[in-house]
Amino acid sequence: MDILVSSNFERLLWFLAYEFASSAGMDDEWNKRQAGQEVSAWLKDLKTKGGFGPVYQDVLNSARRDFESERVSDSQTVETIKGYYNKIGYVLDPHSAIGVSASERSISRAGDDVPHISLSTAHPAKFAGAVDLALKEEPGFNFQEKVLPSEFVGLEEKERRVTEIANDWQKVREAVRAQVDEELKAAAES
Repeated sequence: MDILVSSNFERLLWFLAYEFASSAGMDDEWNKRQAGQEVSAWLKDLKTKGGFGPVYQDVLNSARRDFESERVSDSQTVETIKGYYNKIGYVLDPHSAIGVSASERSISRAGDDVPHISLSTAHPAKFAGAVDLALKEEPGFNFQEKVLPSEFVGLEEKERRVTEIANDWQKVREAVRAQVDEELKAAAES
């Protein structure tokens, strides 16, 4: 999976390009098509050149008005997980902790009168190593009891089944059909 560009960032780029295209006075279908082409070119450049631009000044100004970025280190992430666990007993996953830490910095710049929302992005059980690193020394913390859903208990000991399939939709279809046929046959025999 390529996560160089999150879907939310791609969506932001599209809305910025759409807003700019709409200023040209064309119909909505043209605006949407133009925005899609612009974002496609930007993302292609990002992937092949490591960046994109130049960007129209109006688009850049809109982005700066609506969007900001932060960098959060591993140690800051761990401290955020610890801090929220100690403050309110909530276990943040590391991705959410990064968002919360960035939001806290933004609030300190923007002030309390600017609303901020930080959404959780994953379950902390998905990141056992990072959560355990942050909270293993905390009195009373037990990953199995506080974080791990009961459905996950023992999952690591179960047999792993992996099927490698060529990057070809027809091969994927064949593999899915074969698996379904196998399961239907087994169900009919039981």
